[in-house]
Amino acid sequence: MSEDTPTLENEAITNTTTAILAKIFFGFAVVYLLLILSQFYWAGVGLLSATPDTSNHTATGNIIATLPVGLILVGLYVTGYKVANPRSSLLTGGTVVAVIAIFWTELANFVYALYIYKHIFGGGAQLSSLDPPGEVAIGTIGYVLMLVLPIAVIGFLLYKFKGSFPVPADWRLAAFTMVPFILSHVQYMLIWPFQEGFMGDAEGMSSALHPINGVIIMILAIELVRRTMPLAFGERYRFGFSGGDGSSGKIATYLYYLPMAMLILMSIGGVPETISTAIAGL
Repeated sequence: MSEDTPTLENEAITNTTTAILAKIFFGFAVVYLLLILSQFYWAGVGLLSATPDTSNHTATGNIIATLPVGLILVGLYVTGYKVANPRSSLLTGGTVVAVIAIFWTELANFVYALYIYKHIFGGGAQLSSLDPPGEVAIGTIGYVLMLVLPIAVIGFLLYKFKGSFPVPADWRLAAFTMVPFILSHVQYMLIWPFQEGFMGDAEGMSSALHPINGVIIMILAIELVRRTMPLAFGERYRFGFSGGDGSSGKIATYLYYLPMAMLILMSIGGVPETISTAIAGL
């Protein structure tokens, strides 16, 4: 390998593309927070109504539980990337495999999620369930997109970087995003035992676990906005607690390892599943 071949040891690369990704991710963080805040309003409306209606609350919950799919991928690159040659070492090769697995799962599931939750924009009785009405009709085109989109993006990046692959310079923000993302799915498990009561006389939301988890998600969403603002607009827009050098990166570093490990493991496990799902649907 020549001396000018980039490796994981090189400094992080930031450019116009990563700057745009940072702004996109900040926009996502703001929308994500607004949707979560709106959940408390819709829950209140449902509880105070003479005839409790969970349609808007459920529809917004579906969006919250789906929106990060794909955008977590954006979060991996807001702080830059390093060009990794998978042939340079076993560690680098493993890193590339893990990142490609994340790419595949996020992009394939992005297509799948669009088909699953498109009913939330339909209005009416369709919104009264966390699940889509009837069988999800993805169709041949949908399954083709589940295969073509990740193959096209991964293939393009391998071609652009001549067999190497851009890996995240700092994965912690994406790992942090995984926490409220996972908790938003736990919401369903917390409210499910009370679902019938909620639909009948609003007893479901009296369960303490569900709103407490919602408050935790809200706090994490606020923190997500706080962390992404300086990345999108510069250090002068940083606010809140930070490290002595003006960076919050050194605070509780190890707390990021678990969600990132979960993301990688789910992605590696999800690759054969998405491939078999797509092929079975063709």
